[in-house]
Amino acid sequence: MNQMKLHHLAVVVADIKRSAEFYKKLLNITPVTKIIHDAGQKVHIQFLAGPVLGPLRLELLAPDSNDSPVASALKKGGGPNHLCFEVSDLDQALELARRQGSRIICAPIKAPALANRKIAFVFTPDQQIVEFVQGSAEAGENS
Repeated sequence: MNQMKLHHLAVVVADIKRSAEFYKKLLNITPVTKIIHDAGQKVHIQFLAGPVLGPLRLELLAPDSNDSPVASALKKGGGPNHLCFEVSDLDQALELARRQGSRIICAPIKAPALANRKIAFVFTPDQQIVEFVQGSAEAGENS
């Protein structure tokens, strides 16, 4: 059986450094990664963590260009973008999501911000974006 756990919540921001400072002052959560450029997804990414989040991470996403997948979200004000679930079997998770009416919008690719683990995105029947990241859902990896 495929093991799943919530890994992170992603928010789209205009300025990662400014947003990281805001969350540090407001929630006492701090960067746990450098700002990483993911050219394949056309975004800059940084993960934040802290006691208020428990084992979860907050992912800050900023577009690297006007044709970035998150650029249109930023034009609408940014904010919450997607939930990410760590799964023990990425292919099985995608098949289950597809059978439940989701559409795969990004087939499995390597994610530089997650130690090159494979990720994939689906668009749910309720118009939500869900990301899956390959990894042991029991391992509790850092990123």
